[in-house]
Amino acid sequence: SSNACDATIFSRVLFGSILSDSKGKKVIQDKELSIHIFKDGFSFCTPDARPFFPLESDKIEPNNTLEKIVASHAFEDNEKIVGIHFDQPATFVPKMLFNPAEKETYLSYNVSLEKDQIISENQTDDDLIKILFPLNNKIESALKPHFKDISFKHYSKILYDLCTASEADEDNTAMNIHLQNDRFDLFVFKNNKLMMFNTYPCLNEDSFLYFVMAVAEDLSLSPEAFNIVFFGKYNRFNKYYTALKSYHEKISFSDEQDTLIFDEKNHPAPYFLNLIA
Repeated sequence: SSNACDATIFSRVLFGSILSDSKGKKVIQDKELSIHIFKDGFSFCTPDARPFFPLESDKIEPNNTLEKIVASHAFEDNEKIVGIHFDQPATFVPKMLFNPAEKETYLSYNVSLEKDQIISENQTDDDLIKILFPLNNKIESALKPHFKDISFKHYSKILYDLCTASEADEDNTAMNIHLQNDRFDLFVFKNNKLMMFNTYPCLNEDSFLYFVMAVAEDLSLSPEAFNIVFFGKYNRFNKYYTALKSYHEKISFSDEQDTLIFDEKNHPAPYFLNLIA
């Protein structure tokens, strides 16, 4: 139903070229650091360590604790450092329709911009979509003194770029799902064209099934007419896989053979645990 789409917390886009499986995932190598930025702190990911630096919501300034974490693992010595934002929602805008003067209007359809936030933007690798998201400058400012060459991006850009870098059957409809602790990202592609992108709240199996089935109904997708592809496969989300199997047969998992060196159960978005972007 259309009501399900109205209840989403992120954006919907009806545009673009995208593929149905995620190939070319770049695993973190030596001398590489991926910093995952969540609302409650930073996850520092290297081939050898995964320390988490908590943040107080009212104090995001650099302090001795952050300095000690950076120094104890020699994080500043890495040659490639990427900061990935998970802390705020993103809005997709087709580049052919994008007007820089309307950035706040685009974002306002999905999230309100708070007084201490600015609008940050990413560009997809295929140059088709602008990705807009709210940014609290204090978060990046806390990291930049330690990492002079750090670059930042939103996680949704990485998911999109992974999909467009893969190969898929053009005569195909697919729904790609990226599960997180409290939400999931959903892309639907038909004949290699992105039909929609949304992120939904995910509290339990019932809410997950509700949104998945509502999207299928809204797009008039019969169960036998499309595949569902999950980004990775993790024990934590088995209840969602099992619940969906009762309603849909065509289910597969990209990167299912990935080996996680570290326990993924405490990371809010485990698909990114080994990812450098």
